[in-house]
Amino acid sequence: MKTPLHVILRRKSRNLLNSFLSFVLGGKKTSQESIDISKVQRVAIVRPNYRIGNLIFLTPLINEIGLHNPNIKIDLIVGMKSADKIFSNMPNIDKIIDIPRKLLASPIALYKFIKEARKRRYDVTINVISGSVSSQIVTLLINSKYKLGYKNEKSWMPLSHVVESKGIYQHSGLNTLELLRAFDIDRYLHKKELDIKLTQEEIEKASLALESLLEKENIKREERYIIALFRNARYEKKLSDKWWNTFLQTLMAQHKDITVIDILSPDIPNKLNDTVLEYSNKNLRDLAAFFRACDLYISADTGPLHLALASQTRVIALFNKTNPKTYGTLGEKNKTIDFNNLTPSEVAEQIGENL
Repeated sequence: MKTPLHVILRRKSRNLLNSFLSFVLGGKKTSQESIDISKVQRVAIVRPNYRIGNLIFLTPLINEIGLHNPNIKIDLIVGMKSADKIFSNMPNIDKIIDIPRKLLASPIALYKFIKEARKRRYDVTINVISGSVSSQIVTLLINSKYKLGYKNEKSWMPLSHVVESKGIYQHSGLNTLELLRAFDIDRYLHKKELDIKLTQEEIEKASLALESLLEKENIKREERYIIALFRNARYEKKLSDKWWNTFLQTLMAQHKDITVIDILSPDIPNKLNDTVLEYSNKNLRDLAAFFRACDLYISADTGPLHLALASQTRVIALFNKTNPKTYGTLGEKNKTIDFNNLTPSEVAEQIGENL
């Protein structure tokens, strides 16, 4: 499935509006002094986006800030109503504020957000997407001593601190770390990985859920290699059930000790075939913990892929359209496979060699 026309038109109109506003309102003077992170108490991170992956890409920035000042309280201002199910138990996270996806088209919701935003006072507001109209509107409305973002010709929102991207990191989950150059930070302390900081209680609960699922099928956990599989993805990234069936037939023929668990969702309500088990969970942290309880997670480029990475399980990602260097796996134990010129069986053989 190709990208819908309305999505393409929306992107182009948004770019035109940004260009106009940057021409009219841009060019404000910014400070060259570093922000003393030891004196920062409250931070707002602005990312009005509703996709799981884009929000999980904030975790390296959140975790790095927390390592340099464990007392900082961070509010996330996002466009996903269930974002609290991802971030709620992370250290340093204080409040998740979700805003309507079409901010200007929802005047009542916009008023409520303005009232809430002005009520809270921040030391630093970080706009991680400087070229976004909605992100700049939100940043403008927030009551904050300092406002930080990237240098961007499409950015019209006055900022106290601007960072010019040096392109140090290509991956979307790491490039926000460049914004930390506005602080008095001389080196990074956190591993370059996604991490939602699952608690021990969440991990143990998921292990019990996996064991219960296996017991119903008379499967002994210690005798099996457990693979969590997610089949859904957006547009042309999605693979057909025929592709997945061929892939699994080859993989399971090579490795007789594999048990595959098909992760279901509202868009994928039925399991692939009778050889796989099924599991679903609407709570995203519980789902992430379940991924971690498994030995391996496999999917195309989609939100649950990044959730699995952030759960610290082992991941193999299958890419055909998006750029693996920008959206692929992070971490030495994980692998990204570009399968554009590979058959399902060839992909299965590659993965089989890595089990």
